[in-house]
Amino acid sequence: MNLTDFVVDNCRFPSDCLYDLENLVWVKLVKESNLGSDGLKEVLIGITPVYTYMAGRINKLKVKPIGSLIQRNKSIGSIESLVHFGTVRSPIEGEIKEINSDAVENPKIINDSPFGNGWMARIVTSDDPVSNRSLKKLEDCKEELLVQIKKYNVKCFKLFPDFQVFEIGTECSTTLAKLGEMMNKSVKKGQVIRLVSDDPTADLELLRWAEHNKHEIIEIVKERNSVSSSANSYLFNIIIKKRGV
Repeated sequence: MNLTDFVVDNCRFPSDCLYDLENLVWVKLVKESNLGSDGLKEVLIGITPVYTYMAGRINKLKVKPIGSLIQRNKSIGSIESLVHFGTVRSPIEGEIKEINSDAVENPKIINDSPFGNGWMARIVTSDDPVSNRSLKKLEDCKEELLVQIKKYNVKCFKLFPDFQVFEIGTECSTTLAKLGEMMNKSVKKGQVIRLVSDDPTADLELLRWAEHNKHEIIEIVKERNSVSSSANSYLFNIIIKKRGV
């Protein structure tokens, strides 16, 4: 991680990207040619963690074909989940040179790695992204990103959950029984559960449970508990990946 990246509430925004906050899109310059008067550039385009969180687990990605000419602020493609269908708009104009076929085949990559393996398309453009009014450097939009994260209560994790389980005011032993049943009946190998618990021993108990049942704890994120009815001051977000059969 670059020291100049912006990290808030476990969400990371790289400093080498430009951000279209209105459309929740990022652009990254990957190649520039000074040959000729056109000054053609190649950029990657994708969506921000704010968009991936709002959309939920993405199960379909469509991108316009290679060679398509893209107009500024027009559709480059779309994403779908069980609760969302949305257009992805490009802040620059140009021609699609490459589509991320891995993300098309496995769209959850966009959730898991929006700035890495989850890019959507490579575009050749004569636009200058830096002077584009729709795009902002990270240093100029940190406060706006923070507002978006707070507004939509965005949560970022190392792996985006396939399932979410909220156990507030429940003893850990009861939670583990429910979790075990869910793992056996509903969760496939490689899928991920986010467990939210206010039990003060949840982190230790889940580590023991996961080791015993040969599952993987991806991360544990502790946050202040804003639920006034709870006696506990913190919540645990525990990200669990199913292993084994």
